[in-house]
Amino acid sequence: MLLKLIQIRNIFGASSENMIMKNGLYLLTLLLLSSFCTKAQIPLSDSTSAKPYIPPLFSIANKNGISLNNSLINDDVFTLFTHGYVLEKARRPVFVNEEKQMIDGTYWRTNSELNYGRLFTIFGGILAVDMIAYLYQVDVWYKEPTREFHTVRFVKDMQSWQFMDKIGHFTDAYFVSDLTSKLYRWAGVSGYSSVWYGALTGFLWTLQIEISDGFMRGWGWSWGDMIFNTLGSGFFVLQQYFYDELGGIQPKVSWHKSDAWKEDRYYRTITAPIEDYEGITFWLSVNPHHYFPKSWKKSYPEWLAPLGVAVGYSAKEVASNIRGGYHEVFIGLDLDLRKIPIGNDSGLFRFIKSELNFLRLPMPTVRVYPSGIWYGFYF
Repeated sequence: MLLKLIQIRNIFGASSENMIMKNGLYLLTLLLLSSFCTKAQIPLSDSTSAKPYIPPLFSIANKNGISLNNSLINDDVFTLFTHGYVLEKARRPVFVNEEKQMIDGTYWRTNSELNYGRLFTIFGGILAVDMIAYLYQVDVWYKEPTREFHTVRFVKDMQSWQFMDKIGHFTDAYFVSDLTSKLYRWAGVSGYSSVWYGALTGFLWTLQIEISDGFMRGWGWSWGDMIFNTLGSGFFVLQQYFYDELGGIQPKVSWHKSDAWKEDRYYRTITAPIEDYEGITFWLSVNPHHYFPKSWKKSYPEWLAPLGVAVGYSAKEVASNIRGGYHEVFIGLDLDLRKIPIGNDSGLFRFIKSELNFLRLPMPTVRVYPSGIWYGFYF
């Protein structure tokens, strides 16, 4: 396989090779996802369950103005009411494709009810965004000399950029996993399937970047990057399965143009905020309201629910020496935009709030390491 890649590179050049590999990888992935999503729908007769399956009762109920009980009744009877009359009664338990709206505006379904128009719109969008991102990478990063596929030394790699690069890989994988999982639910994919398909998409998104890096003379395939890519997607999965324990934790990012960029002190010319490691701060935000007992939440002021605390990590003096410099640690206030009680009647507005929640807004902050500095507002 490697010999074939080298032959392609010799004929078309490294950029063409990267594009072929990336696009082929995504096309294969999207075809597999499409196949798996289709198979995820439970047939009308489920031989593995003692409970008969009734297809989308919620859709039927909504279309006909029927009030539908949202669970199993006494484990032995299911009743459908409309205008006070019993329309249907089953003598044994009946499985309902339960829907629950999530804080991000999407619906968590027990089983998939695919909207193929939305699903293939998502696939097309992923390919389009991937192509745009690839062309951007070619313009920003991949102008440097190339060579055959190679790896970088693990220890040397882990000592670079004061760990900022690795935290960036974690955050990128987490963000893409989370976003695409929401989009899959929007297309009707079941809740748990959307989690795994989202995590797979996030992992593959970062994998293709790593493959491209493997052909760059100044970089190379990084096992450290792959570890943190996996951790990012993995944390997303754990967060969905253990929402009570981990749902109040949110990775975030903030950026301001660093003095190193303003004064042109980077070892090579940079053109985008994503390259400005001295201006980026990665945050881990915790929302205490998420962990309050239900009795506390009833009496807790709604306007205080979004308020939380965040721990930040940044680096300085790495612009000219990527294995030098020092790191900074911050503690500050934070807002969970998803809990702001505005626009919650709109699923779209909830989704927008959940996406903007990845940004840590300017808030009072204290730098606690390497020395104490108070910032009225830090971004």
